Amino acid sequence: MAIVWLLEWDGITPEQYDALREAIGWETDVPDGLHSHAAAFNDKGLVLVEVWESADHVQPYMDGRFLPAVGTLGIRSMPRVDLYPAHRVFLPGTSQANERGDQ
Repeated sequence: MAIVWLLEWDGITPEQYDALREAIGWETDVPDGLHSHAAAFNDKGLVLVEVWESADHVQPYMDGRFLPAVGTLGIRSMPRVDLYPAHRVFLPGTSQANERGDQ
């Protein structure tokens, strides 16, 4: 079942996000199961929304790539992370268009 990964990370700057993006390389080496990624900033810090094929894909990514990169960059805070079962996923222009979250 597809899931939505919502991350809110107080104190993270655009520069830290860009350093993390470079260190992890998710745009050049797309993690298995990642369908979409969007980042934004509010007055507190980073807001990140991703759609994953399943929750089973998130933990290996966190353990193998995300958390090691956070440590390497010396980021001491941790984000608030919520996972939600996707009710519907629509990714126009991809093979995932019109996919229901429970399929």
